[in-house]
Amino acid sequence: MSVPAPHGVWVRNLRVDYGPFTAVPHLDLTIPPGEIYGLIGPNGAGKTSTFRALATLLDPVHGEIFLGGRDARHDPEAARAVLAYMPDLAPLPEDLRAAEYLRFFAESHGLYGPARDQRVAACLEAVDLTGRQHVFCRALSLGMRQRLNLARCLLHRPKVLILDEPASGMDVAARASLKEALRAQAASGTTIILSSHILPEVQDICSSIGLLQNGRLVDSGETREVLLRQSHAKKRLRIRTAGSPENLLSWLYSPDALPAHAPVLRGDTVECQFAGDTEAQARFFTRLAGANLAVVSLEEIHSSIEEVVLRLASAPHEPAAP
Repeated sequence: MSVPAPHGVWVRNLRVDYGPFTAVPHLDLTIPPGEIYGLIGPNGAGKTSTFRALATLLDPVHGEIFLGGRDARHDPEAARAVLAYMPDLAPLPEDLRAAEYLRFFAESHGLYGPARDQRVAACLEAVDLTGRQHVFCRALSLGMRQRLNLARCLLHRPKVLILDEPASGMDVAARASLKEALRAQAASGTTIILSSHILPEVQDICSSIGLLQNGRLVDSGETREVLLRQSHAKKRLRIRTAGSPENLLSWLYSPDALPAHAPVLRGDTVECQFAGDTEAQARFFTRLAGANLAVVSLEEIHSSIEEVVLRLASAPHEPAAP
């Protein structure tokens, strides 16, 4: 069976159960090569279950999974040859040095002698650990351990890289090195799918994101477009006037201001929620301009990625159908 090309990750009708509990009831996902895709959502949304199914570590109830064109359900060995999976805080052997750890895995991928050593050195350099190759793993900081695990994932030049909380334990400098390494991998054509609780960094590094809620993908696409769509679902307006904002605040409590509601005074500006569509927003602007309130500026405030995830977390839980 072939999958439509070109796709780095192609998933259809994926379902993951743990006994009577359904973690992922239905998931369709398509990620092209060279994309850095952030799968985000609140705790329990199904991110790790999805990653484990993609990494061939968990057998789903049903669904199709293709990684780099390889059928991960029917030929997992072929899929494993083109993928790498980095779980959250993966353990390291305490009694091996960093380079020894990588050489062991390089040999498992069929690299020996000078080719092995060159690849190990290149992967250490890619994650900014060149000066730590002789340090025992037990002596590495948590952030360095994470970067060493990433180096291990890069050894066989995977077409698909799956990262679950890759920035755990990293300081600001280490996260900057991580971003540089991931962007270099994506530029070489690797498809990267990751999750992280450091949401501003997800927004910064990911070219596209998917919002996962109760095991279902509720929105997916280019990062900015997803955030714009989610902002329009719950608009906020910020209005500034030349004089005292008290008159504006009073007007916003009047029937003329509907469908704006819940105004809040923030310094010399007023913010309010807006429940109407684009046409209603245009009518609101016209009434506001005719209210003689000396409006200086009016802008729509887009939701941050944190606000989007908080809304997903506070939404009512919908159990999966049996």
